Amino acid sequence: MNVEDALLSLPADLEVSLLLGYAIVVIAGARLMERLARVHFERARRYGEDGFHYDADADHYHCPQGERLALHLIDPQERVAVYRAPASACAGCPEKARCTPHEEGRHIYRPLAAWTETDVGRFHQWLSLLMAASVAALSLAALLEWAGRPGTGLLLVALLTAARVAVRDARSVWRSAGAAADDGPA
Repeated sequence: MNVEDALLSLPADLEVSLLLGYAIVVIAGARLMERLARVHFERARRYGEDGFHYDADADHYHCPQGERLALHLIDPQERVAVYRAPASACAGCPEKARCTPHEEGRHIYRPLAAWTETDVGRFHQWLSLLMAASVAALSLAALLEWAGRPGTGLLLVALLTAARVAVRDARSVWRSAGAAADDGPA
């Protein structure tokens, strides 16, 4: 079999077909898992602020009943800003039971970190990197084992795709690690 036929033909070995299917599932799963984690992070943030309006210029929130939630504290370790309504305003509010269990007033936690800078974000980035790197290593091993046979081209595509995804994920992890180091304790 010549090189052109090996590169352009479909795999004849079942193992190669299974490996290619595995590579597709793992890379797609890594992308899907990371995307779902991002969506969940944003959804949780929106849910925590549901019905409240943030005034960025004045750096405070307004509740649906018109009460102002002022900045209470900034936690640099957790990279979160905490806003709180006065307890006296919340105590007499008709929406208190639905709005907050706190006796000291409603709290809103606004993340100051981007998703990639959070522990959950970094975890999912590392997991995605690990998954892509494992597919790249497996594809390389398969390419070395089945080189010159039908399906070699698809193995090469799987290797290059997984390597590209792994490099992109590594850059993302590197950037978020650099941002975390810049904002870390002095």
